[in-house]
Amino acid sequence: MGGFYGFYICNIVNITTMDGFKNIEIKNFRGIDHLKIDDFSRVNVFLGQNSSGKSSVLESLLLIMGMSNPDLPQMINSVRSRSYSGFSDLTYMFYNLDLKVKPEMTSELFDNNKRHLSLDLTYVFDEKSQPDLQNGQIPTSETKTFLNTLKMLFDVESGEQKSTYECSLTANQQGLISNKKLAEGYLEKNSVAFLFSDLAAGNPARDLVELTKRRLKDTVTEQLKHFDSRITALEILNNVAYVGLEGIDQLLTVNMQGDGLRRYLNIVAASANPANNILLIDEIENGLHYSAYKKLWEAIFALATTTNKQVFVTTHSKETLKRLNEMLEEHPEYQQEMRLYTIENTKLKGHQAYKYTFEGLNGACENDVELRSVVL
Repeated sequence: MGGFYGFYICNIVNITTMDGFKNIEIKNFRGIDHLKIDDFSRVNVFLGQNSSGKSSVLESLLLIMGMSNPDLPQMINSVRSRSYSGFSDLTYMFYNLDLKVKPEMTSELFDNNKRHLSLDLTYVFDEKSQPDLQNGQIPTSETKTFLNTLKMLFDVESGEQKSTYECSLTANQQGLISNKKLAEGYLEKNSVAFLFSDLAAGNPARDLVELTKRRLKDTVTEQLKHFDSRITALEILNNVAYVGLEGIDQLLTVNMQGDGLRRYLNIVAASANPANNILLIDEIENGLHYSAYKKLWEAIFALATTTNKQVFVTTHSKETLKRLNEMLEEHPEYQQEMRLYTIENTKLKGHQAYKYTFEGLNGACENDVELRSVVL
């Protein structure tokens, strides 16, 4: 890859060579009955009112890229609820809590492969989860008192070839995982980084370790100087990030420097890490002062281009959009690499995604048009 020191001057990589999504279709997932989004680009921004489904779109992208990991649904729920999420909480992934209708995600990637994932909560007899049943004994209706198994059923289609897989988790009557089945014969080639809206959930250690091994950590250090000019150094020690500040003899932990620096570092480190093919950022503005938005957008586009990754972002902030527009005006080379979607749950058409390119964003900012909600 070479050094990143001049990454603000770089060639645009053809979007067709990128490992990422062309589109996604979501059915019966959380509060979304049906939603299809087309024409993804390098950096994709989702807008919408509260409970419009923005975060659910990011979670759908994460699930379909992590479809061979049966632990992923519970991990997503745990971060969303900011506490331990039990097996029974998986029902919240089903539209209107209707377990008879499976959540489904379908996508086409830039490599022209197609993916389809469905989730199913069902009962499966397992000796580990019901040890009171003797070997060979057939479970009766009385023993089927709870749905104990999450199945992730997925397939990958390449040309005329289609491969089908299944992975699953089985829980006992106390809700503890008693059995895990992996997708035999499937190996995921993509790596996805998800930065949740909860600031406490972010930890840049994995990205910083990888960047240090690749001798690319200085890229992030230079970016941090845009956030705070006093920063002179960045180190990762025992999976803890430290920064050096002018006039202070010892390194200070990033966690002690406030939410803003921690959020900025999490995003920049994940953007700079070439190992991440896909980056998902929920509520990008969380913890940040508006004065940091423009430099952050500039870093995201530059690093995503240099590392050839695809980025998906949600935001509530009009100021964030204004700074994004200003940055794109100054960097026309990034204008065609941005898509903006307003997610709206309409009365007449259900969930819809209204797409804007740079021209739409620019016109809305110049005329003070509200893009975060389309009331229909």
